Amino acid sequence: MFEVLSPYHADLADRFALQIEGGTFAQVNLFTGPAYSLRMTGALECVRVLDCHNEGSEHCLCPACHSARCLTMENLLIVSRRDHRCLIESNLAAYQALGTETTKIRAIRSLRTLLLSYHPQLNTLPEATALAELVGQFIESREEEKREKWVEDLRRQTRRLLTAAKKSSTITITQVRSIADWVSRSAIGSQKRFIIIEALEETNPSARNALLKLLEEPPEDVYFFLISEHPSRIMQTILSRARMTRFPPLSGEALKRYLEPYYPKKEYASLEQFFLENGGLDLAVLESAAERLHASIITGRPLSSIELATLLDTIAAMDGYEQLLRLLLAQFENTQRAGTMDAERTARSVRAINESYYQGELYNQEVKMMGQGLYYTLLEVR
Repeated sequence: MFEVLSPYHADLADRFALQIEGGTFAQVNLFTGPAYSLRMTGALECVRVLDCHNEGSEHCLCPACHSARCLTMENLLIVSRRDHRCLIESNLAAYQALGTETTKIRAIRSLRTLLLSYHPQLNTLPEATALAELVGQFIESREEEKREKWVEDLRRQTRRLLTAAKKSSTITITQVRSIADWVSRSAIGSQKRFIIIEALEETNPSARNALLKLLEEPPEDVYFFLISEHPSRIMQTILSRARMTRFPPLSGEALKRYLEPYYPKKEYASLEQFFLENGGLDLAVLESAAERLHASIITGRPLSSIELATLLDTIAAMDGYEQLLRLLLAQFENTQRAGTMDAERTARSVRAINESYYQGELYNQEVKMMGQGLYYTLLEVR
């Protein structure tokens, strides 16, 4: 039981197993912790064990576990907000280089995690349908000599989907209503249904209120997994309805164990560093850019228009704007903890970063336009 999670978080795997065996597993769970602490992995493994026909036995081959291995089940919805591009690219590159069963399964699961956000109940895009068909063929394929062609095709179709989906953000009120409709219908296949929602703290008030009503009394055999890096930003009424479990960062030994199938050519300080760097991001450049922007904002000494444009062009070239914002948010939070910025100004700055990003996504703005607008807004926040 929980063999996918236990090598990296043995204590959490034991805790979840005891809860399920004792009939005390909550219908609404909140998994917190830093990015890349395997919260999604934990949620997906909970789904598999809860849905298993043989009580979650290890290496089970029942129909539910068979579907869970490649995430092809029909009774799971995911509203995801993550670094899909980096995760998928890292896993595809590993499969292309190594061609092992483990790297293939991890590539499939990263692709299917993206595609489960395009369940017909939530939203559909022709690009998602095309990628889903391609992934289905990839799952069945045993033509290992064609793996370079598979990787090329999967990369191309993934890029098409991510480009077409740029206007999507986190969960909307329409999606919450669709979820409510879905869980209230008669079961198809499995009687259990599962919903995983990432970045709950970033939802708008109307979506949060609609979700609250659904979480107050979830239907029988319906399980919600909420995933958040910042639970303090989630409304208290939702927190009170969820059982919170914190996922710590992977230990050094757990990190080595997770990365073993990739045969890494160097040591990595974290799982985040591995996936982002192998996904095409230059973390040193991103961290330097975030520090430079933050210092300019805190001191009130603006960068020149040429300096700002050059910085943003560099970020855009590596498709690293979202990661830049995460690093910038961390800079503001560190400043507040150090006592060099008051809580109100920090809160306003964080709010400005979130609002600017989602407005930019909504109107499909270019990185330079989004970045310039945000930078000059932050200079004015007091």
